[in-house]
Amino acid sequence: MRHPKLNLRSTVALLNELNETMPRLMGYEEAGGKRDFKGWQTKARRKLIELLGFLPVKVRNPKSRLLGTENDRGFVREKWVMESPFGDHILFYRLVPDGMDKPAAVLLALHGHGKFGADLVAGVMEGRPGQKEELAMFKYDYGAQFARRGYLVYAPCHRGFNQRNDHGDPLESGVSASCIDINSRAILLGTTDVGLRVQDIMHLIGWIRRRRGEKTVPLGCVGLSGGGHTTELLSAVDTRINAACIQGYFAYWAGQIMDTTHCNCNYIPGLLRYFEQDDVCALICPRPLLVTTTPDDGVAPVKSFRKAYRSLKQIYRDQGAADMLQQQIFEGGHEFSGTKAFPFFDKYLRG
Repeated sequence: MRHPKLNLRSTVALLNELNETMPRLMGYEEAGGKRDFKGWQTKARRKLIELLGFLPVKVRNPKSRLLGTENDRGFVREKWVMESPFGDHILFYRLVPDGMDKPAAVLLALHGHGKFGADLVAGVMEGRPGQKEELAMFKYDYGAQFARRGYLVYAPCHRGFNQRNDHGDPLESGVSASCIDINSRAILLGTTDVGLRVQDIMHLIGWIRRRRGEKTVPLGCVGLSGGGHTTELLSAVDTRINAACIQGYFAYWAGQIMDTTHCNCNYIPGLLRYFEQDDVCALICPRPLLVTTTPDDGVAPVKSFRKAYRSLKQIYRDQGAADMLQQQIFEGGHEFSGTKAFPFFDKYLRG
């Protein structure tokens, strides 16, 4: 009698197979988005907020404090803190272009993983070990680059990074971020690390919209890697974002965080039962969206990127907004590129 060959190490393969056949319960195609787009967006946005696990807001009118200012080439960098929606504090940089009286556009510049949080995005260089290398590798000072082009830029530091690292100074503790610690505990309470990030940024937007001269100007959002992740989810649930650019993150989750293990702050319980990444980005439609990657970007694999982009382009086309979705595949690694992002925001925020 022949015995079947044992297969004891098959759980990851099993889950990937299940994912391939699992219908998306709130997907654009599956849930009638083509037939009733606005109705689908309303239901899907509500479901996405539920999956992110938004917590009740305790602070409606946050107190804020300017900690200091310094001049940089082409702009003034302000360092602020403000109360978060939950009563602790958010640290952020406000980059004011030289000679700016009233902003023509406001841009949120969101950082991804790394020891330095929003510092490099805002152009903060203090000679700390690894700063120059990280800046060179990721072209990470995109907030400063946009400020020099005349944008009023806000660069917040997310929970778990740099000044908000629960383990203290990452260069002293040796722990680059505490997002794993945050998400592991957050899911026990029905929320998520990235959901808290999104709520923090929405809270910051409310603060911006109460400032004189910034209440009605166009608002954009750009982020690389984990910053692209936050940009995507924020823009999907908050229609105050007028134009968005996701760099080094857009692809199908099946070919990005399902077949390869990433930081667990990428993982939202139940997400793939309801949405793929093209479905979530369809919540941004018909607003302008630019997505980018490179042939060597391991976070946004180009094969998965192309497939997801074709699907999302069809959704934009269905809604008569094909020109509002753009892509860029450029030579390089996992890094920021302004070659298309700069004219994109110039057109849709300042044009």
